[in-house]
Amino acid sequence: MSLEAEVESPIARIKYPDVKTFKELIVALSKILDEAKLSLTRTGLRIVGMDPAKVAYIEVHMPREAFLEYEIEEDREVVEAGFNLGVLEDILEGRKGNPVEMVIAQDKVLVSVEGAVIRRFLLPNLEVAVEELGEVELEHDVKAVVISDVLKKAISDIKAVSDIVEVEADENQIVLRSMGEAGPKVTLRLTRESSALINLEARNPSRAKYDVSYLENTLNLCKVAESVELMFSTDKPLELNFKSPDGSTVRYILAPSAT
Repeated sequence: MSLEAEVESPIARIKYPDVKTFKELIVALSKILDEAKLSLTRTGLRIVGMDPAKVAYIEVHMPREAFLEYEIEEDREVVEAGFNLGVLEDILEGRKGNPVEMVIAQDKVLVSVEGAVIRRFLLPNLEVAVEELGEVELEHDVKAVVISDVLKKAISDIKAVSDIVEVEADENQIVLRSMGEAGPKVTLRLTRESSALINLEARNPSRAKYDVSYLENTLNLCKVAESVELMFSTDKPLELNFKSPDGSTVRYILAPSAT
């Protein structure tokens, strides 16, 4: 029996145009979650989750228009597919521009990656418990838009010498620096004259510290978004927003470090 034949009575089917972009989203999720539930609605795909330590929260939205094909059974408003993210990450291999398709049934999901050959994987549709936070609205004193590659390099450099990154901003600049009394130190300073700082709004001067390893978990998203919106206030959560060219968005919220 073929794998396609084992997916009896599918309730949804989606096809995304680029397996590499899809994988980067899954990798970012897998850094803080072991399992995730993909919720397909009439308007698009949504994934949310919080890490076990309740330090980081992530929301992924992929609009219906981002997909080559997007079908849900007529009598269903939501279709859910649960995955072990480590397994899903491993099978999402392919070249840029290779489509990935999911055919979803109640108990199984058929994942196909097109390329020189079509690779198919039959996975269980897992029951995944998700901690929903509802509508998370935060007030921020600082809002900045930074070129993704610059932020990626800064976080990588700081991670090499420190476990904590301090973010500071006022109306003229935003600074990321490593924390530590001894050893090497790293500082990234972006002023309004810097081409890497696209926009900066600061209602009040602000400073906060964050666990750099949690920020490092977002670096894969820098591959799918040219810029990142960074928002925070003194000793308050940091919010990062990524948007890919197809309209897909990722919102990442990180609690401040107590260190």
